[in-house]
Amino acid sequence: MSSVDFSSLFGSSQTQSTSLSSMLGDYASIKNGSYGKLLKAYYKKQESDATSEEAKEDTVKRTKLKSGASDLKSAAAALNDNSLFKEGEYEVTYSDGTKGTSKYDVNKIYDKAKTFVDAYNSAVKSGASFEDGSSVSKRTLSLIAYTSQNSALLSELGITTSTKDGEEGQLTIDEDKFKKASTGTMKSLLTGSGSYTSVVENKASLIASLAESQASKYSGYNAKGNYDAGSSLSSFFTSGV
Repeated sequence: MSSVDFSSLFGSSQTQSTSLSSMLGDYASIKNGSYGKLLKAYYKKQESDATSEEAKEDTVKRTKLKSGASDLKSAAAALNDNSLFKEGEYEVTYSDGTKGTSKYDVNKIYDKAKTFVDAYNSAVKSGASFEDGSSVSKRTLSLIAYTSQNSALLSELGITTSTKDGEEGQLTIDEDKFKKASTGTMKSLLTGSGSYTSVVENKASLIASLAESQASKYSGYNAKGNYDAGSSLSSFFTSGV
C-alpha cells in the first residue's frame, strides 16, 4: 500500500488560514481607521517633500533680505552722524587726483555715502525679488517711493536713480559732484531727526524685522538646520497608532 503525503494538504490549509487571517487583519485596519491614517500620513509626507524646497528657497530669500536691510540700516545710521560734519578746513581729493578744500571732511562723508548707496541697492534688489503685493514688496516700494520724493535734493549731491533696464530703483553716486555739492544741502539731507537717512534707517529696520519674522514663520528648519516636514510615515509608525 503506497503511502500518502499529507504535507501538501496541511500546507495548503495553513496558507489558506494565513491568507484569511491577513484579510481579517486588513478588514480590521480599514474598520478602525488605521489605513486612512496611514494614507493621510503618506500623502502629507509627499506634499511636504514637494514644498520643502520652496520653503527652503523662501527662507534663504528672507534671510538675505534681512541681512541686506540690516546693512542698509547700519549704513544710514553711520551717515546720519553729526561727528562727520565737524567744521574745519579739510583737503578734498577728487576722482582725477586733483585737490581742493572744504569745511567738512567730504572724503570721509563720501565713503560713508558710497557704502550707503551700495547697501541701499542690495536691499532694494532683494526686496524686489518678492511677489508683487506681498508685505515685503510693499515695504520695498515704500522705500523706493520715499527716495523718489527726495530725488531733487539727492541729485544735488550726485545721487541719482538709475534708468537702465533691470536697475530701476537702484542708486548711483557721482563722486566729484558729491564732493563739490553744497555742504548745507549735504548736512540737512543726511543728518538729524526726520532727515532722509533717518527715515531710510527706520524703513530698513522695519523691512529687516519683517523678513526675520516671516523667515521664522515660514521656515520648517530646526536648530540643527534640518527641515522638519511635520507628519510623515516614520512619525506615524512611532506614534503608536
